[in-house]
Amino acid sequence: MPLSPFRAFVDESSAVRSDTRQEYLIGAALIPLEACDEIREQLRSLALPGQVKLHWTDESESRRRAIVSRISELAPMTVVVTHLSERVKKNERCRRKCLEALYHDMVGMEVFDLLLEDRSPSQNSRDREHIVALQGQGLDSRVRIAHQRGGDEPLLWIADVLLGAINSAALGEPAHLETLQETLMLRRGTVDSLES
Repeated sequence: MPLSPFRAFVDESSAVRSDTRQEYLIGAALIPLEACDEIREQLRSLALPGQVKLHWTDESESRRRAIVSRISELAPMTVVVTHLSERVKKNERCRRKCLEALYHDMVGMEVFDLLLEDRSPSQNSRDREHIVALQGQGLDSRVRIAHQRGGDEPLLWIADVLLGAINSAALGEPAHLETLQETLMLRRGTVDSLES
């Protein structure tokens, strides 16, 4: 039985911000447990016939507008943690920094159950090792993570869309993020994120 009335559905994105900077972003949609099934069905209805999942980069601009509008009506609470760094080839370290900050934010909100979008088995294993290490350093032991494929869990699509809207805003197209702004409870950088 979950210890919290909310579950967090987590996705990530990485984007080049300049010739020398990149930003890693972790987004989470906080969904009340009793609303998960209804919101899941609402999101599924947005997928086109044969489409496995919504994915921001694959959607047309008109589809993006419709998807963002619908998600804003569903009004999930969302959280974003970012890490701006020098450009690097591998960003697992950036991911760990963002996830650590997110886990602590979730504890502060009494959300202990997080579902992360599935990556490779070795990457998922590193996520699990990371949280065990953090709990060894004092992170609340109630925090639990699991992984699931985005095509199997529509609630993961919310964070994908939110992060896509943030990346669009960084490219000079702020309308999508403005539509989602009221859902955004918290947006912050990690403690050692570079200044933009």
